[in-house]
Amino acid sequence: MVTLFALLACTGKSPGDSNDTAPSAPDFGDCTVVVEPGDDPVTAAQTALIEAAEGDVVCFDEATWTLNTELSLTVNNVTVKGAGMGRTVFDFTTQDVGAQGMSTLADGTVFTDFTVMDTPGDGIRATNVNGITWRRVEVGWSAGASTENGAYGIYPVGCDRVLVEDSVIHGARDAGVYVGQSTHILVTGNEVYENVAGIEIENSTDSEVVGNHAHDNTGGILVFSLPGLEVGDGKRSKVHGNVAENNNTENFGASGTMVSSVPAGIGIMVLASDNNEVADNDITGNNTAGVFVISYIEELLGSYEDADYNAYAASNYLHDNRASGNGTDPDPTLGALVPDYRPVPDFVWDGCQDPAITAEFNGNCLSNNGAATYLNADFCGGFSNQATDITAVTCVGEELAGQDL
Repeated sequence: MVTLFALLACTGKSPGDSNDTAPSAPDFGDCTVVVEPGDDPVTAAQTALIEAAEGDVVCFDEATWTLNTELSLTVNNVTVKGAGMGRTVFDFTTQDVGAQGMSTLADGTVFTDFTVMDTPGDGIRATNVNGITWRRVEVGWSAGASTENGAYGIYPVGCDRVLVEDSVIHGARDAGVYVGQSTHILVTGNEVYENVAGIEIENSTDSEVVGNHAHDNTGGILVFSLPGLEVGDGKRSKVHGNVAENNNTENFGASGTMVSSVPAGIGIMVLASDNNEVADNDITGNNTAGVFVISYIEELLGSYEDADYNAYAASNYLHDNRASGNGTDPDPTLGALVPDYRPVPDFVWDGCQDPAITAEFNGNCLSNNGAATYLNADFCGGFSNQATDITAVTCVGEELAGQDL
């Protein structure tokens, strides 16, 4: 499969850019109904979604739809389709009703071939849905990296069977693609840029993040397990075949949020999450570190009350990655902890050892990462015993299966 970011690299254009030649007519052959904005685009759009029947393909004509209210869907197995990214544009600049631009509570929802711009809140949210797809969807904010933007671009939470593919998300002040407390997830072929977190998999199990281009975010790809959530942990994320480069955008997350603590300049970050695989990624030009494996450190991230929470990242397998040009200008948050290392090594572990695990590096393994370098920053030991011997943490871990949705 030719990924979207590869096509963009060839054309030099983003989905919203105008073409030099007239675009072809949209393929609306499978539509149950084609909706035109008319004089009242809000009523036209929401009525079409309310009146949809199960199995319908509701197509929105090529136009800029100026909307001041959230669009919601509650009917199962409906496809919401546009004429293409940058051609069917839902513009929420004037929105004053609703928490996000679009939302669904319906199983089997498919969003495809349109753009959502400038939502005051989240772009498109799916809550407790079984079977949810975003395909060739752009979600963005015109202001670029701004604290006034919405928090999340594509936002499934509490879902099973999540597919996000060939989409473009930019400008989210939290995460471009956020998958939370969900299972059986495939995030593939997307371009994410100018977000705080490009892609974030949080407290989710059995995910695959493959073939994405995460660039110019604060952090490129994050795999987190956080305390205090209904779903208590996350594991088995297979992060492979991605490009995580130049993720050096200054953190513009809202104060008090978890991502506001992410240092700028991180390619891939694993936080307190277990049994993940990070493999065959190109990780370059991230000014703080290529890959950061970290426990939940209360001094940095805030206190919590969750007796069942395990704060350590353990049994992760990081292998066959290509890392270069990282750590050259680290964020002060991390740079002050490792003053003797410039550049900061490609793979950084905080050095906080789980007392229940005897293996060094909490049973995490590094293997076959070429000339990549390693640092135990020894945060929990007061930085007195920092180490760079990668052979001490070289071992073979578990390779995970991909997701076949």
